[in-house]
This record gives sequence, structure tokens and C-alpha cells, in this order.
Amino acid sequence: MALFGGKKKEKEEKPRYDLPKGYKKVMLPSGKHEPVLTSREYRIFKQKERERKTWYEFLAGVASGFIKVDPDEKTREDIENAIAFTGMKITPGGPMSLFVTTLVIFVIFGAAFIVANPSTWIAGIIIISLGLALGYWLLKYPMGVLKKMRIEASSQIVLAVLYMVVSMRISPNLEGALRFAASNVSGALAWDMRRLLWDIEMRKYYSVNDALEAYIIKWKPENEEFAEALRLIRDSTKQIPERAKTELDEALNIILEGTKTRMKHYAQDLRTPVMVIHMMGIVLPILGTIMAPLAAVFMADLVGPLHFVIGYNIVLPIMIIWFINNTLSKRPMTFSPVDVSKHPDLPKPGYFRMKGKNIPALPIAIMVLLVIITAPILFFMDNPNLLALGVEGRDSFNIISLTMSALLIVGIGFGIAVYYILSNYQRIRIQNKIQNVEGEFELALLQLGNHIASGTPSELAIEKCIDDVKDLEIADLFKITLRNIRNLGMTFDNALFDKQYGALNIYPSSMIRNIMYTVVDTAKKGVSYASDSMLRIARYLKNIRETQEYIREMLSETASSMKFQAYMLTPLITGLIVSMADIIVQVLAGLGSYLDQINVDDVMGMGNISEVFGNMNSSISPEIFQLIIGIYLIEILAILAMFINKISVGENKMSMHYEMGKILLIGITAYFLVAIASSTIFGELIRNALGGLGIV
Repeated sequence: MALFGGKKKEKEEKPRYDLPKGYKKVMLPSGKHEPVLTSREYRIFKQKERERKTWYEFLAGVASGFIKVDPDEKTREDIENAIAFTGMKITPGGPMSLFVTTLVIFVIFGAAFIVANPSTWIAGIIIISLGLALGYWLLKYPMGVLKKMRIEASSQIVLAVLYMVVSMRISPNLEGALRFAASNVSGALAWDMRRLLWDIEMRKYYSVNDALEAYIIKWKPENEEFAEALRLIRDSTKQIPERAKTELDEALNIILEGTKTRMKHYAQDLRTPVMVIHMMGIVLPILGTIMAPLAAVFMADLVGPLHFVIGYNIVLPIMIIWFINNTLSKRPMTFSPVDVSKHPDLPKPGYFRMKGKNIPALPIAIMVLLVIITAPILFFMDNPNLLALGVEGRDSFNIISLTMSALLIVGIGFGIAVYYILSNYQRIRIQNKIQNVEGEFELALLQLGNHIASGTPSELAIEKCIDDVKDLEIADLFKITLRNIRNLGMTFDNALFDKQYGALNIYPSSMIRNIMYTVVDTAKKGVSYASDSMLRIARYLKNIRETQEYIREMLSETASSMKFQAYMLTPLITGLIVSMADIIVQVLAGLGSYLDQINVDDVMGMGNISEVFGNMNSSISPEIFQLIIGIYLIEILAILAMFINKISVGENKMSMHYEMGKILLIGITAYFLVAIASSTIFGELIRNALGGLGIV
């Protein structure tokens, strides 16, 4: 009768634990799946092959059809290694052909420029030199891509070794360990390991041992610890069980200690570049701006606003960026950043979420920009002579014009800051939440492993684990898992990984997903294997966390120094420079006009003595000078934010943009307040002093 609804429906049991906010009631998922007849490696291989050519591959192909040039043996070997590692679709002669083609084009343009106007032969030589530099960069581009890919791949090395060690402890099979690691890591290393598996399947190597030997040789120049760990993993198959377990543990210890050593040396070597960047790239150029007002007055016929724009807003930032990138290219990657792309509450790029809707950040940033710069634009439209004429064409100096000029910089800086902060603050919050959960996962996994090792069934073990970690965010992950098992009748596997209702959909951490996949996979061989893998992975995670804390402690001094420069020192110095420039120009202009009034040149027979104070008619006004320095400050603060982020967390654009927004917001505010306050206070004192002497 129950099948037909004759039996009275039992009252549904009330759940013991509350689920996280936003978790909805669900229906039983469908069990239908389309059969897949091709291997995963083959699908990835075909997807990679279908990718479009990059701009460099296109240019190299065009250049090879135009001029065919064979490189020397050493260059050919370097290019072939880069092609083999990166998978670039070019021939070894392509980069050399591109170099020669670029040089020929620039030589033709430079020669034509010289022939058309022989007096400007220097400009022609500069064009040819630019062609030589650009051609050399294009020639070395494949090696640069190779280096970048190796550094990016290094961020997944620790996890790759961890997954291989766990797999080998369960089933000592090298191909299975490679396949398991390749399935769970991401980025450049995932593609590299999957390509190795594809080569094994295509019989490029006689055995997995031969393939690993070639792979070890390939990685040894870049990361010796990774190569040594792979060698130990490979050799563990030839040892007795106890000795094999010891070698597998040693493989993971080697990669962790090697990461510590690399970062320790990098932190030590970083002190000199940071000092160079601070002194040569920031302090000295900013202090050099003290001479800029004097140069603008005394050398007004030779130095104009365009020269300052080229020097401070173009050439100097490019040089600093080049030096910083050269320094950061040597940074060994430690651990991969948190992937938040699969989080259900993640806003779209350039958007932020409000009441469940994605709202674009760009219109709000533009609105902030327009609100701040509208008044200055109207002011300078009514007083265009403040920007067009020199100092001599002005009736008087006042703080209003300088304030309006500074507001233009405030508007630009605030607009950029608002866009970066609004479009990234929710992403950063999600990233921090996932990081916190990953930090708590070690303890939760240890507790779960202990309960299962004591013979407790998995369902009761999860319930006990919830009680153990009830004050942590990770508890919600196990609450959802337990609810799926009890109410939806799911297995432990489906309760975690179901595409619609799995607990990991709420906490889309790649590390937690991969580790739980390992636990589920080992549980198929027995509960004892699952508990053993949980306890060992928990121990490995503890070692990884200690390594991360050690690295963060080593780089904290450098990062703190750069943050102080970005948030306080650089804005304060530039603000004082702008106010000093305003005061210096006022003093020189006042002295020049005063000497003209008392006819000192006629009395002393020294000609026009006011020319000693420079050509005031063609000198840069304080407003224009403030705009140049303000734009330079915005560029420097953005560069410092990039430097701080890459030192602290590595390649993480989301974190970099958020840090850049905060630095710009605080730095520009400090710059504006210091510039206006110091100009008001000291300018008034100077004017009173000159007025007391009858000069002003």
C-alpha cells in the first residue's frame, strides 16, 4: 500500500545543523550522463591544437616567408628548447627572420629620414637604434616566454609532488601517479604533464621510467628540487615497501625545503634592487624635481613642459617598470593563487554585486571623475592664461589656481581608485574567505581522519567532525555534505562533487577539491586507506602552511618598506616639491619685477639685470608643473602597487588592482593635502616677508 500512497507520510526529521545562508532546497539529481569515447589527454591535446596563433607566431610566419635566415647553432638550440617547452607554433628560423626583417624595415625608415632632411641625422640614427633594440627583443621573445612559463609552472610544483606522493603510497604505479597529478594541478605545469602523458600514450618513450628520465632532465636546469623529488618518486618503485615510503616522504620534504631555500636567497638578494628602485627610481627623481622649477625659469628657452612630460611621465616610468620586471622575473614561484572563478557569488570582471545583481564599476568611476574635475575645468576655461602664459603674464599668485590644478590630479587618481576598488573588493573578500577555509582544512581533515581511523562510519565521522570544528568556517562544508547524504541519499562522492548540489560548489577551492577527490578515490580501496591518506595529507598541509608562513615572514620587511614609500613617503615628498616650486617661482618673479621697477640695471650699468632670474615669460607655470608631477605620482604609485603585490603574493592581478586602488586613494589624498597646506602656509609667509621688504 505504501507504493500507492496508502501509508501515512512520516514527519520529516528536522535537521540538527543550520546550513549557510543562501543554500537552497534541492531536488534529487538526474543520473543520466552522456558516454565519452575519447581520453581526457586527447581532448586536451586537440583543444590546444585548435587554439589560434598568437601575434608573435603570426609575425614569425610572415617574416619567414619574406626572409629566411638560419640562426647560429647556439641560438637554434635555445629556440628549439623554447619551442619544445612552450609549444609555440614557429620554426627555429622564424625568430631570426623576424629580427632581420624588423631591422631592415627600421633601417629603411631611418635612412629615408636622413636623406629627406640631412640636418636631423640624429633622429635617423635613433630610429635605426630602436629597430635594433626591437629586433633583439623579438629574437629573444621565445626564451622569455619559456622563462615565464617555467616560473608559472613552479607555483604548482609542491602540489604536483604532493599528489604524486599520495597516489604512490596508495598504489605504487608511476603512470597512475602522473595521471593523478596532471588531473589535479592547473596552469602551465598541468599542460606540461598532460603532454608528457600524451607522449607516453603515443609511444614516444619506451616506458614511463624513460619518460620521467627525460622530464627530469628537462626540469633540472630550472628547478633542481623538483627534478630530485621526481627521481626519488621514480626510484621508490624499486625499493621494498618501508624504504619506498621513506623515499616518498623525502621527496616532499626536498621540494618544501628547496622552496624555503630559494625564497630565502631571493629575499636576501632583493635588498639591493629595492634600494636601487627606492633611491634611483623614486627618491632621486623626486628630489630632482626641486631643480625643475629653477630649470623651468633659468633655462626656459631650452627646457619646456614637453621635456618634463617626456622625462617624468614617459621615460622614467618605463625605466622603473623595466627594472622592476627584471627584478621580479627572478622571483621563484612558491604556491599558486586561490582560484575564485567558480564561486557562485563572484561578480563579473569590472562589476560588483548589489542585491544579487551585477553593477558595472566603470560608470561610477567616471561619475566620481567628472564630479571632481568639473569645477577645475570650468575655472581654467574662464582663466586660460593660467595654463597658456608664463609666470610674467600673471597679475598675482593665489592658492585657488594651484588647488584647481591639483583637483584635476585628484579626480584622475580617485576615478582609477574607485574603479579598481569597486570591481575587486568583493572578489578579494571571496578570495580571503576561501583562503581561511583552506587554512582550516588541515585541522578538519585531521579530525575526520582520526574519527574514521577509529572505526567510525563515514556519516557519523562527519557529524563528529562538525562538532570538533563548529566554530570554524570549514564546518559549513561538512554540514552541507552531511545534509546531502541524509536527505538526498547521496554517496560521500556525490555529496561533495555533484555539479548542482555538491558541497564544494559553495567552497570552490581547487586545493580542497583535489584533496577530497584524493580521499574519495582512496576510500574505494578501503576505509583504512582513506583514513591513512587523510592523516598524511593533513601532515603535508601543515608543512606547506609552515613554509608559506616562513616565506611571508622573510618578505615582510621588504613589503613593509615599499608600502611605507607608497602610502606616505612618496606622496609627502611630491606634495612638498609642488609647494616649493610654487614658492620659488613666486619669489623669482617678485624679485625680477621689483628690480625692473627700481631701475637697478640703469643705475649700475649692468644691462637688464632682471634676466638673471630667467625668462619669466616662457617659464612653466606652477599649475602646469603640478599636473606633470601629479601624473608622475599616479604612475609611481601604480608601479609600487604592482611591485608590492608581486613580492608578497606573486602573479595575482585581482590582488594587485585592489592594492593599487587603495594606494592611489590614500596616496593622492595625502599628496593633495600636503601640497595645498604647505603652499598656503609657507607661501603666505614668503609673501609677507617679501611684502615687508617692499618687493611684493
